[in-house]
Amino acid sequence: MLLTWSSFNNIRMLLMAFIPVTIFYLIWLVNTSERIRSEEGTLLDLICWPDGNAIPALIACGAIIAIVIELYGLYQLFKTGLPKKEYNVTSGLFYYIWALICIIIAFLAIMFYSGLQSTIIRAKIKGGITKAMLRYANHLPSKVAIDRLQTHFHCCGRENYQEWFYIPWDTGKLKIESNNFSTRKYVADNVPYSCCSMDVMWPCIHHGVTQMGTIYKYDPAKQLTIWTDGCEEKLINEMTSISWKFNAVMTLIILAMGLQIIAARYLHTAYNNGLHVGNKIRCYAYLLRSVTDTEMEEVPKRKEFKRRKFHKARTLEWVMAKYRPKSKYTTSSGSDFNSSDELLKPIYE
Repeated sequence: MLLTWSSFNNIRMLLMAFIPVTIFYLIWLVNTSERIRSEEGTLLDLICWPDGNAIPALIACGAIIAIVIELYGLYQLFKTGLPKKEYNVTSGLFYYIWALICIIIAFLAIMFYSGLQSTIIRAKIKGGITKAMLRYANHLPSKVAIDRLQTHFHCCGRENYQEWFYIPWDTGKLKIESNNFSTRKYVADNVPYSCCSMDVMWPCIHHGVTQMGTIYKYDPAKQLTIWTDGCEEKLINEMTSISWKFNAVMTLIILAMGLQIIAARYLHTAYNNGLHVGNKIRCYAYLLRSVTDTEMEEVPKRKEFKRRKFHKARTLEWVMAKYRPKSKYTTSSGSDFNSSDELLKPIYE
């Protein structure tokens, strides 16, 4: 593709205006990943460590590196408009293109790892919530994790609130093992206070949930004062929604960086071929080595081949006495050429 200085400068200015938009989305990616890591990630970490911090930390690190690369590219594009003798950015544009390619590969790897971990995290969440519920009475970090989980997601239990009826969560005297929980031995119809609903306008009844109350006119058949949904499905849905948001933004960033690579490659090849502010000529720009470029390199070889062929034909004409050089000093006659023909004949004739 032929580029003039005006088209070269237009691509450069458009790219310089496009890079800040990409930087804005990268900053959003850093802020969002940090917020997710400190909120949902902390809750997930308490249940199944270290899955709550791994993916947001990877995304934040990749976005920070991408911001540095974009700022470097913006600086190199600015120097492209300056005289080449003072600011030669051929190598700078080359490094910028390869840095964009590397960060795109890194983002694709993070997206693949996030999708792979989603199925693993789903199984870990199920076992992690169950284990924390069983250790609620004797293990303070498990109690804190379950209370924060139920308060944040407005849920109670792993699948429903009735799972608490089979766990002695309000006393540490009884010890329950995982296999006992699977047999579902009834303990009491009590749930932790973190299960209390904030949408109800009367006192929370979390002891004797299934029993009628005369003092507060409590009727469990009409309306409960606790959350009834399970925490497992809500946590998984929240993590899936966050993963889709991250993947959507990262896909847009990857597409934007792909366009930047194409534009920067055209600028790099044109700049390398001699087009700059001090030499406003038309020159070729390309993404990869094209057929046109190879044909241009083969032109001198074809001319040299024709010249050699001409010299060979001229030598043959001289031997056959047919070549007559165009010179005003030539004094040769036809008889001389005939005599040369006779000398070349075989001696045995």
